[in-house]
Amino acid sequence: MSKPKKEILEKIYEQYGLWMEGEKFSCQKGCALCCTQNVMITAIEGDRIYEYIRGKNREKWFADKLKSVNGASRPAITTNGNARICLSKSEVAETDEQRADNCPCPFLNDECCTIYPVRPFSCRSFASYNTCKINGAAELPEKHVLVNTITLQIIEHLGQKEYWGNMIDVLLALADLKENEKIKKYLSDAVINGARAKTLKAEPVPGFLVMPGEEEMVSSYFKSIMSAKVGNKTIEQIFNNK
Repeated sequence: MSKPKKEILEKIYEQYGLWMEGEKFSCQKGCALCCTQNVMITAIEGDRIYEYIRGKNREKWFADKLKSVNGASRPAITTNGNARICLSKSEVAETDEQRADNCPCPFLNDECCTIYPVRPFSCRSFASYNTCKINGAAELPEKHVLVNTITLQIIEHLGQKEYWGNMIDVLLALADLKENEKIKKYLSDAVINGARAKTLKAEPVPGFLVMPGEEEMVSSYFKSIMSAKVGNKTIEQIFNNK
């Protein structure tokens, strides 16, 4: 992962954290009902996880976790791909999709995340005002759903043309990088190649999935991300190559 992209991702997380300040969710340590294998990430987020694992010298442990997953959900289209089709007023084609939504995330231990400091945005953004174990489902206001979707689109734009897909598939695909060779030695080429074949390419933002009348709900948050500085440039300037 290039340093500028890493810094932009950190800024996005920072602005999201500031926006979420003061929210009182029911989520707490040990509540892991939502921590399944149905997590989509970009290669940038995957690189961040690898950096963490290499720093902890847990390469074999990590490889064993990746190998333990069977039948991870396979997305048919990326978030920005879906936006592109929706904005063109086309219908998303129905495709067979392998699902494993209810299978626990392999990085859980005693209902706690073992890679929590580098968890991807899909995990960071999942929250609920009620207790899922009691109510059976999460409860999140529309404003949060909108902000989460916009953030997912921006992160995908940051990682465009690179891997996008289920977290396990993206992580396995990234094992081929030279810096991850200590992890790759515990994995077979067949497993890595099979995972890579299931990933998609991240797409640029074609427009945001915000309906007329909803712009005001998210405009200040969007501006806070675009105006955040990385070095002496704003994220908006970097995205626009200025």
